[in-house]
Amino acid sequence: MGRCVVAFLLASLGVAQPLAPETVLLGRTRYHMVETLRRIPNYTCLETIERSVRAPKSRRATLVDALRLEVAVVDGKELFSWPGERQFKERDLRELAPGGAIGNGNFALHAKSVFGGNAVRFTYQGREQREGRQVARFTYDVPLQFSGYQIRVGEASAVVPYHGQVIVDADSLDLIDLEVIADNLPPELKLQRASDFMHYRRQPIGEAAYLLPVSSEMSMVGLDGAESRNKVTFSACRQYSGESVVRFDDPEPTAEAPAPAPAAPRVATELPGDLLIETALDDGVAIDQVVTGDPLSLTVRRDARHRKATLVPKGARIRARVAAIDRRAFRGYTAGIGIQIVEIEHEGQIVPLRAEIVEGGSVSLRTSFYALLPAAPGRPSTVYVKSTPPRLLKGLVLQLRVIP
Repeated sequence: MGRCVVAFLLASLGVAQPLAPETVLLGRTRYHMVETLRRIPNYTCLETIERSVRAPKSRRATLVDALRLEVAVVDGKELFSWPGERQFKERDLRELAPGGAIGNGNFALHAKSVFGGNAVRFTYQGREQREGRQVARFTYDVPLQFSGYQIRVGEASAVVPYHGQVIVDADSLDLIDLEVIADNLPPELKLQRASDFMHYRRQPIGEAAYLLPVSSEMSMVGLDGAESRNKVTFSACRQYSGESVVRFDDPEPTAEAPAPAPAAPRVATELPGDLLIETALDDGVAIDQVVTGDPLSLTVRRDARHRKATLVPKGARIRARVAAIDRRAFRGYTAGIGIQIVEIEHEGQIVPLRAEIVEGGSVSLRTSFYALLPAAPGRPSTVYVKSTPPRLLKGLVLQLRVIP
């Protein structure tokens, strides 16, 4: 059936007979890739991004930051979230990674556009040996009127034409490398070059292996020669199972339901401003190994009470995430970590929480080994440490204050 479809596709393009071997190879490759990408289920992977910059006339790039996200492909759309968040959203990546260069489409959409686009023009470039297997190389061009490649720099954005090359396994026809190079960059982007390079490999999802990207590298070079570069790796891929349902009310009882157990202490769904919650870090944190977006967990050490009522019971879990890493020395401290408080989870109940870390009472941050930089409006609290290598110890006591 596949051979018949390929023959029909080639005939519809008016290809003369007999067909050249490279024309047959191209037709088979495009058909194989369209079908391969179509069969991939909705899935999600952990995406780790290292962002670096290179100054004009310099050969060495400097690492700016690193962050981790969850990215999902659902019904042909790329969705993003922080690791551990309970649902994905279709949102601008700049919400999660403000400042610096960021891009999407490298996860799945570029491959679908290149192999499934009707107006893409391919040119065969030959075969070669690579790591013990024979590969075929094609170049391609996508004109502006058929392009969906959008580039954003600050508030400026534009859809641009592009070209590049693809390298495929000559036997299995699986994609190995995909290069995307932007053409005719408009002046408002203030770029002289923009490109993306993706590497693909079969990855297990459930009981089958699917062709997915494992890494990519995006580069943008400004008119002054300065370069922003993102190196991305994808890992821990799994099938996407849909959104979690979060309830704050009690479920309706049913006739078959067993007798209810004694009610456990619950978290108040509305917490008053300035309420103090004393917590302890569940696990140690090596600051030189975590990146922005990594999840953190704390446990409430004692009931948080207001007007004699327990609003947050002892034992409740506080979910947080790494919001920033400061690897610069600061008044004798070796590094700092910004902590963003996210939510409280207790006995199946989940309550969003806006809070900052504060000093006070018996909190461990008052020792000489730690320092706290209070949160500025819209910014997370930052904890600095003196240890080498820099780390937050398991059990570190952190006092939170609810933000009204």
